[in-house]
Amino acid sequence: MIHYYHAFLPPHFHLINIALVFFSGLVGECVGAIVGGGSLFMMPALLFVGLPLQAAIATDNASALGTELGILSETYQKVMSNKRLLLLITIPVTMGGVLGTWLLLNVSATLIKYLMVGGILFILSHTYFSKNKPDSASIGKSGYALLIVFLLIMGIYTNFIGIGQGTFGRIAVMSVLGLSFIQSQGLTSTATMPSRVYSLIVTSFAGLIVWPYLITLWCSNYLAGKYATKLVKNVPDTIMKMLLTLLSIGFVVYLVFFY
Repeated sequence: MIHYYHAFLPPHFHLINIALVFFSGLVGECVGAIVGGGSLFMMPALLFVGLPLQAAIATDNASALGTELGILSETYQKVMSNKRLLLLITIPVTMGGVLGTWLLLNVSATLIKYLMVGGILFILSHTYFSKNKPDSASIGKSGYALLIVFLLIMGIYTNFIGIGQGTFGRIAVMSVLGLSFIQSQGLTSTATMPSRVYSLIVTSFAGLIVWPYLITLWCSNYLAGKYATKLVKNVPDTIMKMLLTLLSIGFVVYLVFFY
């Protein structure tokens, strides 16, 4: 019976690790649903239980679908009231995600790492040094072009490296389009879903998804995404923007010196 049980599971799966993976997802995505960075908790846990790096990235990336569904359940009305922006955000993120999945399977992460660092620093400088306050109703062509290029790179990064994507996307949408934190949270979470589904399908066929851990993370991440979003609705945007900025700077340091 034991041999039959293990025949349907990867060699690095152990039932006892389910509790660790669930806890890391619950804690990580309580943070991640608010300011991003949930992967900083989940990636080490997945590596600790024995997953190879590429399998950990693929499983962690797919697990974010649970978080995004939890966030969407709390922001659905705001997302549906911005259908045009949702489409605008989804297209470049999905295109980038397709390329990012190919890179995950074939290429070193060095180039996209530095592209992402440059994009983050540019968005932060735009956030704090731009003289014009952004307004999504009257944003110019240059503002849209800036956002589309950044979202394309973010889509590549999401399916290729993944750590910090939620932070970068939210501060970009808030800064360039002038949306509230809850609006940006709902839009970016929804917009990345097609890209993540594509990555899930491709990496599943490549044998990188560890399904018992992924299903566990979907459960913990959905709960975290839903209830963390409830909590953050009453937090002022200025505080959330400051937290996103600090975390973005932290991710830049991480990418440059430690990744």
